[in-house]
Amino acid sequence: MTHALKPKSISECLKFLVGAAVAVIAVAGPSQAKDAKAITLQLDWLPSGYHAPIFLAQEKGYYKDAGITLTIVDGQGTNSALQAAASGNADVVLANYSTMVQSIANGMKLVGIGGLIQRLPDAIVSLASAPINTPKEMEGTIVTTTPESAGSKLLPAFMAAAGVDASKVTVLNTAPGQSTPALLSGGARSMTGWSFTDALVAASQKPIAKPILMSDYNINLLGTGFVTTKAFAAANPDALKAFMAATAKGYAEGLAAPEKAIDAMIKERPMVAKPLPLAQLAAFPPFTHSARSEGKPFGWTAKEDWEQTQSLLKQYFSMKGDVDITTVYTNDFVAAE
Repeated sequence: MTHALKPKSISECLKFLVGAAVAVIAVAGPSQAKDAKAITLQLDWLPSGYHAPIFLAQEKGYYKDAGITLTIVDGQGTNSALQAAASGNADVVLANYSTMVQSIANGMKLVGIGGLIQRLPDAIVSLASAPINTPKEMEGTIVTTTPESAGSKLLPAFMAAAGVDASKVTVLNTAPGQSTPALLSGGARSMTGWSFTDALVAASQKPIAKPILMSDYNINLLGTGFVTTKAFAAANPDALKAFMAATAKGYAEGLAAPEKAIDAMIKERPMVAKPLPLAQLAAFPPFTHSARSEGKPFGWTAKEDWEQTQSLLKQYFSMKGDVDITTVYTNDFVAAE
């Protein structure tokens, strides 16, 4: 099978990120302290490996140098983050773009300003002791999944694309956080989960087989990205360019030196344990771009990816109504193509 989306090397990812950081910083330039713009950034969840470069940029003074006084607030999920943005309790948030599109369809005045996770990380995860090496091997087995998750909703599309007879696969629905225990205990042969987070949680307890990425079968949703309100974007274009510039520099350096990034995060969030976030960040680079945004600057997203995201949302996520996809995102705050 020829896959539409293929993992790229870490060196390629770093090359793109470094190029983006240099280009954007050159455009944004440093600002004087007296002109500093205060920005509150709310994360999508509690600090995890893929957040660490933001803390590194903060520690290195990149936001300060760009004229930004940044406050980083821990998150409690995408819906909470989007509500914080809409209510003005946060200026910029990290949130799932699929949920953002659905929220815009329901009337929220939001806009995506830079994609962070652009390649769907959802995968079929199995143990090395009973591996699922190809999608077809799912037939005759139990896969556990959380119904609310993207991986669960896209499972039928993935099986169809991969030539799996879904009637021969037993789907075990579990509560959030219970798929991994079901896999580890032998209650299921595989589970759906993010390859650089959930899979690594399982791997920290038992060896796992190589995860099978849904995105390798042309099932791709744009993932987490930076979001603000349309009003804030219109009123603060220079500040957002500066914010994205500093963030790009943080990711360029953090992905090149993951341990330094994790140390910077732990310095601000001492309760975070180091080993798992470090493994998560080391596995993160292939997900920063989709096949369509490869070679583009940090945060740049492709119209075609937004269109595919909306199409999948309508088909598998019960999305109601239409949105003009060109109005839900902008590349104006990232480096020029």
